[in-house]
Amino acid sequence: MNGISDDMRSALWTPPITSGLRRAARRAARWHVPMVLFAAAACLIAGVSLPMLVVREFFIYGQRLSILDGVTALLNAGDWPLAMILVLFSIVLPLVKIGTLLALWWQREQGRLPRGWLIRSLEWSGRWAMLDVFVVALAIVAMKAHAFTEAYVAGAVYPFVAAIGLIAYGARAVSRAPSATKP
Repeated sequence: MNGISDDMRSALWTPPITSGLRRAARRAARWHVPMVLFAAAACLIAGVSLPMLVVREFFIYGQRLSILDGVTALLNAGDWPLAMILVLFSIVLPLVKIGTLLALWWQREQGRLPRGWLIRSLEWSGRWAMLDVFVVALAIVAMKAHAFTEAYVAGAVYPFVAAIGLIAYGARAVSRAPSATKP
């Protein structure tokens, strides 16, 4: 019939999805936001603590610097305003955003609407999320300005940028998710 053999028909047949399987899939899908935010926290920790910048002076001496090393160096040099800006925008603000997004997700799961000012403050802080990447770029440019200094980005940039992207995705998912309704 219709040129399809019984073997082909059985290979193309898929079992029907049961309602229990649908419920399990919906339950698992609800947890994607916290999983994304925990992955963002792990990437952030790796991006802050692993070497982000490699500096070579006189083509012999090499030093690997993480964001935490940079903050320590800035504090030791007496440049505490720049160190505080780096700590605020690279460590504190992303961690606060992750915690706030988890709280907003939990409120929505409980069927409560989150406060509007909280969502607006998250949107406002998102505009400043890339300031830390800008500061790292400025540090690289400053290092390359010296005649005998070579600076380049190390591997920790990738988890750091991934953390920023995952936080942005989490914020978008939380802001668009409908609140769960209580039965």
